[in-house]
Amino acid sequence: MSSSINKVFDNVPDCVGYLILNADGSIEHSHGDLQNNEQVASQLYKIVLCAAKVSVHPTKHLAFKRFTISGDQYVYCIACANNRIYVAKRRQESSALA
Repeated sequence: MSSSINKVFDNVPDCVGYLILNADGSIEHSHGDLQNNEQVASQLYKIVLCAAKVSVHPTKHLAFKRFTISGDQYVYCIACANNRIYVAKRRQESSALA
């Protein structure tokens, strides 16, 4: 199973690490910059729990499917599926205007 997971994240451009968390926030798989990083996993899990409380629809309670957290150097792409949280850490594309 681990090799098939690696193949999925190998297709993510500029991916420097990934986490797969289960429904209680525990790390199931990790690699690269996020290898066994419990602190980042805990912070991202709290963000996902908070985001899940906010509906993306004005009248129905519809949770997000995926979202992105952008920083100066890295972007965290987060998606939830199959009772798991998938996180890819990617290098931020440099701006042509910078």
